[in-house]
Amino acid sequence: MREHKIVVLGSMGAGKSTLVRTVSTGQMVDTDVTNTDTDSDKLTTTVAMDYADVDLPNGDRLRLYGTPGQQRFDFIWPILLEGAAGVVLLLDAAADGAPNQFVSYLDVLRTHAAQVPTVIGLSKVDLRPEVDVNAYTDQLHQRGQMLPVVPFDAREVDQIMLLMDVLMSEIESAELVAEHE
Repeated sequence: MREHKIVVLGSMGAGKSTLVRTVSTGQMVDTDVTNTDTDSDKLTTTVAMDYADVDLPNGDRLRLYGTPGQQRFDFIWPILLEGAAGVVLLLDAAADGAPNQFVSYLDVLRTHAAQVPTVIGLSKVDLRPEVDVNAYTDQLHQRGQMLPVVPFDAREVDQIMLLMDVLMSEIESAELVAEHE
């Protein structure tokens, strides 16, 4: 059995806590409190992290760490990224200007987890079915980054597990490359 630390990073309201709760196979750590941010109509917000274990069919285990999304808690992101095997950068596809909003998160990853395999998860595509996935891949290409972009629903276990399968493939590919360097 192998364990993989996976960090779920993204903006407030993108679905990080929902993702972690949805796939949790046991108890989870939840640090949500009443939201006092007047820029959001969200009732609660994560202030430290969400945490849950996910057992995979092959016997491996994912240890999921959901980060707080508000910029005022960005000091915790590098702490949670330390030792990560993979990152899910979660983006709210229904948010205005979403393809441009994730650049700051890509910068965080470039600074604190440059070699960590990452997948972009587009949540809330059901609220904006006309989402252009190419807008995200274009932003990545302009930055010289090739990351998978996966539209999914953070409330659906099967869709989350597909997202995790893509991430695990990225992790396995990075391990194979490292072995041959």
